[in-house]
Amino acid sequence: MAKTDNFQTRQPASPTATSSTASMGTSQRESPLLILKVGTSSLMLSDETGFRVNLANLARLVDTIGSLRRDGYQVVLVSSGAVGMGCIKLNLTKRPTSIRTKQAVAAAGQSHLIRIYEDLFGALDMQVAQLLLNQSDFLDQDHWKSIKSTIKECLALGVVPIINENDSTNTAEMRFGDNDNLASLTAVQLEADGLFLCTDVDYLYTANPRSDPNAKALRVVDEPWALQVDTSAEGSGMGTGGMATKILAARTASTAGVPCGLINGQHPERIESFLKFGLGGHSKAEEAKLPLPEGTFFRPMPQDGTVGDNRRWILSLPTCAELSVDDLCARELAGKKSLSSHGIYKVEGKFEKNDCVKLMHNGTEIGRGLVNFDSEDLEKLKGKSTNTLLSVLGKGCSLEACDEGNVVMTVAPQAFEEASPAN
Repeated sequence: MAKTDNFQTRQPASPTATSSTASMGTSQRESPLLILKVGTSSLMLSDETGFRVNLANLARLVDTIGSLRRDGYQVVLVSSGAVGMGCIKLNLTKRPTSIRTKQAVAAAGQSHLIRIYEDLFGALDMQVAQLLLNQSDFLDQDHWKSIKSTIKECLALGVVPIINENDSTNTAEMRFGDNDNLASLTAVQLEADGLFLCTDVDYLYTANPRSDPNAKALRVVDEPWALQVDTSAEGSGMGTGGMATKILAARTASTAGVPCGLINGQHPERIESFLKFGLGGHSKAEEAKLPLPEGTFFRPMPQDGTVGDNRRWILSLPTCAELSVDDLCARELAGKKSLSSHGIYKVEGKFEKNDCVKLMHNGTEIGRGLVNFDSEDLEKLKGKSTNTLLSVLGKGCSLEACDEGNVVMTVAPQAFEEASPAN
């Protein structure tokens, strides 16, 4: 594996935090930015009598964020919990199952959730701001730039932004599905220096440790894009996410060069162990002398250049179809070339021009791109030679299915160096 920089990429403002600097993102911040996602299972407890707030854990979370800020870090909190808090507020012993009831309960619970945060952060003389988002906020570049500007201004004012999906109004089509995805996309768009996902176990395991005694803890994942583990274990039942969604979130962050840490939500202070492990981007020899982080660390994908705003935006878009490509085409994509129609051998799903699709190779996603044709036209053009395309489309028309600037790879280019020639 090529050496990659870890969490600490810029010198913290506080003299109490020391490290060398290394470049990972493109933004120029005085203080490194961390995104912390906490789920319902970390905020609440439940039993046969119903739900209750895990106040001790909430206090540890807020205290950890306060400590990070005193050490010179900026922090954005992505927090679930609106439906759970609504159950408490409305004296419900079970989570609602109907969409409409969930929306109403979330509307009641979101205000309760932010009030608790206001009180706890206020006790440490910190102020918070609330942002409720849905997936449509990521679809339009100008709209998302406005949201990014709001978050950045909150940070500049010393406010802790608290982001949640707008469960009270979101339709199924506009949902992120879980806040792991939302947190990852936020980290990508803000060019964060680190993403932390809280869960209800200490590490990511090769299998479910509750049922498989041979399951092994994964402390450092060098290639998140190639990770294959058993994620069939059931979650806490209080939230919408699970280990599979966290792995997907880590992969998305890694693609954009953002390192990710998975920690037990009952111990948010373990974030510090990741920062110590990753300060400044140590060599392998130096890293071997350091204690491993108290959780699972997902290394970022090596970046040979800047992941620009357009590619970050593409990573945020929902995908509606898949294009399967041959070996030669995969290597061309890894070499930063456009996606040629002749290298596509299968088109799955319906899409319009400029929609975002997954690029598949041997059944695995290797990238994403904005298409220049709709699905009906591309079905006719797939696998055709350049001369055939010219005869069909005519001179002056685009012959590429996806332009190079509209393609982002989700696996390391090195994965195709040994790929066999196309048949």
